[in-house]
Amino acid sequence: MFNIPEKYKTDLNINMKDFIPKELKPEQKRRIKEAVRSARLSYQIVGEEIASVIDSNYHCQVIQCYDIELTSIKETAFIANIYQNAIKSLCIIHMRDSQNEVYSLALKRLSQQDRNQIVVNESVMTEQYPIGLPSSARERLSSYVQYESICNKSNKVNFYKEIYEKIYLLMNEKSYSNTAALLKDTVWYDAEQADRMFSYYKELVEKRNMVKKAATNAEKVKLNQDIKAEIQILNSRKY
Repeated sequence: MFNIPEKYKTDLNINMKDFIPKELKPEQKRRIKEAVRSARLSYQIVGEEIASVIDSNYHCQVIQCYDIELTSIKETAFIANIYQNAIKSLCIIHMRDSQNEVYSLALKRLSQQDRNQIVVNESVMTEQYPIGLPSSARERLSSYVQYESICNKSNKVNFYKEIYEKIYLLMNEKSYSNTAALLKDTVWYDAEQADRMFSYYKELVEKRNMVKKAATNAEKVKLNQDIKAEIQILNSRKY
C-alpha cells in the first residue's frame, strides 16, 4: 500500500467478532456482517523514525493501514464512516470487492471533553480503481502519495496530513486549473503553509459547489467574486 516500507508490514487477519464495534446499533452490525468478507491490519507505521505526536490535540504514536474485502464496492461510504470513527488512530482504509478498490482517510483529533475519544474533523475517499487492470488515475495517485513521495516526514501527523491533503486535491482537481502545480510545489515541506494552502483550496471547492446551488443571481455574483479571490491567492502562492 503506497509503497510503505516492509519493516512496517503486519499482515494480521482480524476476527470479525472483534472487528464489529460493540456500541453500534443492531441494524449497523447486521449490515457490516453482510458487507465485510474479511479485514486485515496490513501495516503499522510505528517507532520514532517518523516522530510521534502527543499534545493537547493528538496522541499519535501509530498510523494504521487496513485492508477490507467487501461483498460490494457500493458499501465503501458506509464502512469508511463507521471505521474512521471507530478507529482512534490515524488510518488508511483500503476497501475492495472483486472488481474495484477505494481508499479512505480522515483527519482526527482528541476530544476536548473526553481524551479517550476522538473527533473526526473531515474525511476523503478516492475514486474507484479497477483491480487487476491498468489505471492511469491510480498510478497518478500513487506517484503523489507513495511513501517516498511524501515531503514532510517530520512527524506522523504531518506525514498523514500530506497524504490526506494531496488526495483531496486530486479528487477535486477540476476546481482549480493549476492543481497539478500545487501537488508538485515545495509548500509540502512546510506543514503550516501547506495547511493554509489547503484551507484556501477547500474554500474554493466549497464555493464552486455553492454556485451550483445558488438560488439568485446576486448569490452567484458574490460567490464568483469569492472564487476569483481564492484563485488569485492560490496562484500567488502567498498563503
